Amino acid sequence: MVISIPTPAQRSQKRRPDGPRPINLNKDVPQVIKLLELVFGHKLGGDGQHLFSGEAGFTQPAFLWRLKPMSNKLALGYVWEEDGRIVGNATLLATRRKDRFLVVNVAVHPDYRRRGIARGLMLALIELTQAKHGREILLQVVKDNEPAVKLYADLRFKTLGHMTVWSNNVSRLRDIESSISSYDPVQPIRELPRNWWRAAYQLDARALPLNLNWPEPLPHDAYKLNFWRRMDNFLNGRHAEVWATTNEANQLTGLASIWSEWGRPHQITLRVHPAWQGLLERPLLAKVIRRLRYLPRRSIRLEHPDSDKLTNELLREANFQPRRTLTHMRLDITAQ
Repeated sequence: MVISIPTPAQRSQKRRPDGPRPINLNKDVPQVIKLLELVFGHKLGGDGQHLFSGEAGFTQPAFLWRLKPMSNKLALGYVWEEDGRIVGNATLLATRRKDRFLVVNVAVHPDYRRRGIARGLMLALIELTQAKHGREILLQVVKDNEPAVKLYADLRFKTLGHMTVWSNNVSRLRDIESSISSYDPVQPIRELPRNWWRAAYQLDARALPLNLNWPEPLPHDAYKLNFWRRMDNFLNGRHAEVWATTNEANQLTGLASIWSEWGRPHQITLRVHPAWQGLLERPLLAKVIRRLRYLPRRSIRLEHPDSDKLTNELLREANFQPRRTLTHMRLDITAQ
């Protein structure tokens, strides 16, 4: 019997099987970034835009991308390769909680869609999560992207809610009336007392489910603006202020906050106790708008539940524009 052994040249010409494989940060990153830029483009968040900035042409050697901090965020991921070309990517991100993971960058080249590539990448990420003893996976998807929503639902992801991203600029803000009736149930809006940070966290968690905060649940000390936190904010070009409403028993009923950082949009939030919804949104937003007039003139960003029709109308009244609505979904690994 004669056994034929292929030469190295013949082996190199042999076509590699198509399908998902773990990303190789030493050589795949330039192709992955091109793919993400093609699929998402201007829709990328700040991290993605930073990754692309100044890299037109991608002329540097591929292995140098390995040294970029942003590239390391692709490390827990898979690419889909066909004919030696990367046409799909999906990434898994670890979170502060070891058993909780996020799926990001699910991208398929337009010429290769509807071939099961996204499903194959997602199945690979689910297997990777199981191997890392993960208990849950969370993701965001554009609400109107019906094929993607259906895919995740088929993979047993459950919808948690929908969050709309609103934006504006301080220079384009419109004032709104703080009250629309002669009866005003609101106690005077005041700055949140420093020792009320635990109550503020509890109100926030009651007003908005923790998993609708992306990418991490709200920290327990998020509202703890003590002297040392304020000093750290000052030294690092950050600014935070929280305004509160209370009932006659001096219990928290609503919160409005502004979180600012040098070079980034002002982030604002509105949280109202369920028993007071419909009564506090207008005065709280009016207060935030008045405060923003005294802050640097830059863009403003707000993520708020799409189901809150009243606040959505108030935001339009103040000249905010909806940018996109994201559906938050969760997969319980332990139920698989």
